[in-house]
Amino acid sequence: MTIKARNRFYLIFFAFSLILLALTLIFFHYQKFTGTLVLPKVYLPKDASTSILTGYRPFFTFLSIFLQMFFVSGTSILVLFAFFKTQAGELGYFLLFLLSMLLDSLRILIPLLQLSNTYSSELVTISNIILTGTILTPISLLALVLFSTELYRQNLEQNCLIIIVASAFFAFAVPLNTAILLPNFSLACSFQKIIWTIYIIFTLIAVFSLFIKNFRDEISQLMTLGFFLMNFGALLIKQCYSLLQLIFSMVFLMAGTFIYIKELHNRYLWNN
Repeated sequence: MTIKARNRFYLIFFAFSLILLALTLIFFHYQKFTGTLVLPKVYLPKDASTSILTGYRPFFTFLSIFLQMFFVSGTSILVLFAFFKTQAGELGYFLLFLLSMLLDSLRILIPLLQLSNTYSSELVTISNIILTGTILTPISLLALVLFSTELYRQNLEQNCLIIIVASAFFAFAVPLNTAILLPNFSLACSFQKIIWTIYIIFTLIAVFSLFIKNFRDEISQLMTLGFFLMNFGALLIKQCYSLLQLIFSMVFLMAGTFIYIKELHNRYLWNN
């Protein structure tokens, strides 16, 4: 992928994510001020916390999703300007990571379109797309570490397409439980523990691989720290429904992304 083509992809993605954020914000506030916003009934275990810090509050679920969408838009334009003239193999897979976060943020549509407990095809399709984002996140970040070298750069577009198709294939194959809406506004699904276990395993492999790679190339491990915090923040915000989760997820996600992007930029600046 040429630098010009990559920049075009980032610009289109930024515009699309910004429009999506604006439309959902407008629709949310319209429903709120007209009194048509209906909070969905979510599944909570009997021993669920009722604390203001750790208990479920719909406001924090909504806020976390909007902040997640803002993060996607802001980060995409930041990367575009920071690497406008830099050929960095990581950026193709990083765009997949941002895409996965954007797909996950479509959780907001379930309450806004009042789809919970409707058992409709729209609910199932949106939930499949959300699950695609969940599966895509760790795979894209693992690919970012393993396939960003010059050896694999010529197959970047092909690799990205394979990752997207594979993530969607598995997501649409997983059975969903349309009767159970979780506090983060996503549907429960079969093999949920297995999916999140694999998510964590892939994340740890990616972080460890980056650590070894940076150690071998004598690159500052600040990049590894930022990468880890970004991964952890992304994991937390996908499950966010409380104040404490919101604080930690945004701190880790924003700080980790800033550190990683800054260190990646410094590395290519030094190499050039």
